[in-house]
Amino acid sequence: MIVLLNDSIRGVVSNEETFWSFLEKELPNCKGVSTANLSNSLKNILNELNPSLIIQNSNLGKISNFKTISFLQDPFIEMEKKLELFQDKLKAKIRGRETYSDKIKKQIESFSGSTKVTNSNYMANMYKKFGEFHVIPMGTDPELFRPLEKKELKKKYNIPLDRKVNIFVGSQHSVKGFDKIQKMIVADPSIFWILLLKDHKIDPGHNFVCFEKVLQKVLAELYNCADLCVSRSITESFGLALVEAMFCDVPVDVPKIGVFWDWDFDSSNPRRSALAYGLDKNTWMGNWKKFVKSCV
Repeated sequence: MIVLLNDSIRGVVSNEETFWSFLEKELPNCKGVSTANLSNSLKNILNELNPSLIIQNSNLGKISNFKTISFLQDPFIEMEKKLELFQDKLKAKIRGRETYSDKIKKQIESFSGSTKVTNSNYMANMYKKFGEFHVIPMGTDPELFRPLEKKELKKKYNIPLDRKVNIFVGSQHSVKGFDKIQKMIVADPSIFWILLLKDHKIDPGHNFVCFEKVLQKVLAELYNCADLCVSRSITESFGLALVEAMFCDVPVDVPKIGVFWDWDFDSSNPRRSALAYGLDKNTWMGNWKKFVKSCV
């Protein structure tokens, strides 16, 4: 049996599919365990299941001595460098919260004796001092995220038909560069913005509208209302929202982070570029299946 370990196997926004839920469905004899909702100790659960392989989020730290793949998906090194000031660390310690240093320590502990995997060369390069990582880029569903009729969808969601439309998908956390997005909204009132926020809504303005925690089908429709998907993230392990937009054939404006760090894509053909690079769900899961087969 293969056991997957993450805080949550399905998404917490709208119970959406995630990397972990896709793996649970695609890998044979595989069981996902959400570590945030345990009624028994994790040690007892693993001893009962007796897995031939564990695939875990590296953020969980060292879990057991079972054969393990540690999956690195959060760029805490870069977040610590660019976001965490000394006073922030001090406040976190006083309040009993984990600092980025604490989180990095857990990641490093998880690497010990494990096979290390991450989702972009950007991440492998960031953590290279801890050894070699196998890189398996993520993917998304090209049937769900596909080009749709823009005009009809703009009418459906009350998006202006006669203005350039940008979309931002993410949270208001400083790592996502939301302060920069807000400045862009103010700087050019002629551009209309769709803000799809993963934490909490803000009141709409004269040139933006806000959505919160939408279903994946709605997300795909909102991408199709836009002319450009914009990211100003300080760091990203991959950049899945941008890839979803590309499959909807929407151009992206993104810093050199995540999968975009070393990928020179054709901005005039976003969907074709994403397909050619193997960022569809079938290629992604196929690569994982081959890799896992080589490990068990």
